[in-house]
Amino acid sequence: MKKIILLILIISSLNACKNKPHLFFSKPVGKKDVNFENLIRSGQPQTLAEIYFEHGNFINTKQFPPIVWAQDVLEHGKDWLLIDIRKPDAYEAGHINGAYNVPKDKVLDFLTKTKRAAAYPKVVFICYSGQMASYVAGVTRYAGFDNTYVMLYGMAGWNSRFSDILKKGFGDRYPEMLVKDTDNPGTITGQLEETGVHKSPDLSKLPKLPRKLPSILISERAHQLLKQARPEFLIKDDEYFPALKKDPNAYYSIFYIQKPKYYAAHVKGSIQFTPRKDLSLDTRLTEIPADKPVVIYCKTGHTSGNATAYLDMLGYKAHSLMFGAGGFMYSFWKQKEWMSDINNVINDFPVVEGKQRTNNKIVAVTPKKSAAPVKPVAKRKKKEVSGGCG
Repeated sequence: MKKIILLILIISSLNACKNKPHLFFSKPVGKKDVNFENLIRSGQPQTLAEIYFEHGNFINTKQFPPIVWAQDVLEHGKDWLLIDIRKPDAYEAGHINGAYNVPKDKVLDFLTKTKRAAAYPKVVFICYSGQMASYVAGVTRYAGFDNTYVMLYGMAGWNSRFSDILKKGFGDRYPEMLVKDTDNPGTITGQLEETGVHKSPDLSKLPKLPRKLPSILISERAHQLLKQARPEFLIKDDEYFPALKKDPNAYYSIFYIQKPKYYAAHVKGSIQFTPRKDLSLDTRLTEIPADKPVVIYCKTGHTSGNATAYLDMLGYKAHSLMFGAGGFMYSFWKQKEWMSDINNVINDFPVVEGKQRTNNKIVAVTPKKSAAPVKPVAKRKKKEVSGGCG
């Protein structure tokens, strides 16, 4: 069934326009039986970037990034498919009631063979701090699933028992690597001026991928990416900044954030890309060098994790900087009121222990925080996510 859906995607791309509805699950046209593979082979070959662009351009829509809050999972998780991608020992120590423990390299098979992902309103990936799950949610989106999400801050945000990774991840490390208070927001090198006229993309600048049926290529790339070890797609600040000190050109660095925040402070040498706009085939995507490793960072690492998955699917070698700006200029962003105190996103929602998934009455092993009526948490949090970098 998954293969048929992806084949339908490629067929419809042959005559698609830029305003197609969101992502891959397009309805087949007509009722005739069609030899899909023959029809695909008869069409004009397209790059994956063109296919994604013509079928919703998801990364530049208001639905991006696909994030849900822990509170949302607490309220609606019983109706959703929850997938915990942590190691078995971490899952055994405490997990959300009803969550399945699935290694990330087995996720695609789980969503197609064990469970039918389309039967659920949302498929939510959960990890330690949200970093790895952001990437997995991104890969699955670009593998054909239009209902996959990441739970923001992972189990570290769900229950304080697991919050150490989050508290240690946020900080003010490497201040010497920052450029602050640039007050000349002129046109960034290579950036399009706001004329409303888009340049024609130079497809030769995109990474070279094997010439295969797009449906096969998409599947192969997704499986390959989900087999990667952490350093191949997530980079820690203790890996990133020392490399930049040694060689300022070690990475093509992208701060995936709105311009005012970029000009307030950014990593030396990093380029500003606007969320939901610049990673598009008709804007700035082809500015990214195909032959150089890319590091993309955002506010907390969740949006950049999704964007990294998109770039990797296209053939770039991209990395998401873990914890984003929160890892190296947390106090500065708090002072600007662009980031909440990290303690305010850590909950004490109930967990269950054990190796096996249970779907019984939840037993809280720690007290659940009482809702404070004077603090409209849900509205504030959703506003933050809508800002382009969760």
